[in-house]
Amino acid sequence: MRKYPLIKLDDICKKFEFVLLDSSAIINCLDSNETEHKESSKLIYRINHKKAEEASYTFFNKYLKKTKNLFVTNLIVEELKCNAGNSIREVLSKYDWLKINKKEKTYFKEVCSTDKTRKNLVKSLQNGKIIKLNEYETNIYNSFSENKTNLWLKSENNLSEADYDFLINGAVLSKTRGKTAILSNDFPLLYSYRDLVSKERLSTERYGFFIRQKKEFFQKAYNNSQINLNS
Repeated sequence: MRKYPLIKLDDICKKFEFVLLDSSAIINCLDSNETEHKESSKLIYRINHKKAEEASYTFFNKYLKKTKNLFVTNLIVEELKCNAGNSIREVLSKYDWLKINKKEKTYFKEVCSTDKTRKNLVKSLQNGKIIKLNEYETNIYNSFSENKTNLWLKSENNLSEADYDFLINGAVLSKTRGKTAILSNDFPLLYSYRDLVSKERLSTERYGFFIRQKKEFFQKAYNNSQINLNS
């Protein structure tokens, strides 16, 4: 199978006028997920997962300040708001703090730290980084989103409202504002993207899909090709 090169986020932002972030790419990269599954201890896995998640939030929060063309949709922001899970008080209510071990305390502290970093990122995204379509673009959006074939893709790949909205927004921007890239680690979304690009006859050079393989390295999904998960 042909190996496609990894591309830095800097280069994607230079090549594309609009870059849309999905929550799956913001939260983590495929490389960290693979490493986590090798951990023998479930608690160590959870600690490392939270550390990687916090590092990812920090990375994008810093990156937002140095680029003008990185955006999200409103529904993706809502997903990030809901990613907090149980509050630290709810978690700690099940335990006696004096009796739990050191690793458990480490995990609880990491949960608090990650949640704070996530909230900071959400605030940054809400400060002018949410895509808003104009009336003309909204009409195109409705045409795409209400199309029976596209609705079938949503159902067939079990896309959430946020994912479907994300996919359609990207297609609309690629038609109205310039070259657009979407960054996501959601494979059902990738399958839907490939079908949408084919059906709507969209150019993958104008509307690109990138998988986040490593911290700041991505791999482009080409039409009728497989993503290499072992890059």
